[in-house]
Amino acid sequence: MKATPESAGDLLFPGGYRRRVLSLLLLHPDRTLHVREIARLTGTTAGTLNKELARLHRAGLLEREAVGNQVRYSADRESPIFGELSSILRKTVGLADVLVDALASAEKSGAVELAFVFGSMARSTESPRSDVDVMLIGNIDFAEAVRLLYPAGVTLGREINPKVYTKAQWRKAVAAKEPFVREVLAQPKIYLIGNDDELESAGRQRSR
Repeated sequence: MKATPESAGDLLFPGGYRRRVLSLLLLHPDRTLHVREIARLTGTTAGTLNKELARLHRAGLLEREAVGNQVRYSADRESPIFGELSSILRKTVGLADVLVDALASAEKSGAVELAFVFGSMARSTESPRSDVDVMLIGNIDFAEAVRLLYPAGVTLGREINPKVYTKAQWRKAVAAKEPFVREVLAQPKIYLIGNDDELESAGRQRSR
């Protein structure tokens, strides 16, 4: 059975607040935040975070700077594992978790049967201003997709661009070998709902 982003995240990052801190800072390396800001954004307390942040700093994952009475932290881009760890976080507990939660009701109702992130975020080539491209295949309309994903965009600090297809539209696009769809299929994806096998099945023409 293929592991889901949640199960992989639980295995690799069992500490709840540690995963939230790492996601917040490593997936937004342009941010420098003081301890109370980090506590507010991760749903923890400053007292709980102080020791954890200090440990992550000593491990070479975070930079630490005293500014007046505040201590501010940011991702250490010079860490030899910054790129690899950021990629793992993005594909497990960071980006994926937030989007999976946002789409939970649509998955439960059957409105979305397949969903995945594509583009620069999936390729790990994004910039601080990159949008998040999300493919949705099912019976959801564009306006509802925007409504569901908007809070996730606020949480992630990035604009989310949904691309919506019905299953019939997706099959037709695959059969016609539309350039956009061929490009999406050929490039990396971060699955939120479904997997490679289900996507391949969705692109097959119905038997007559």
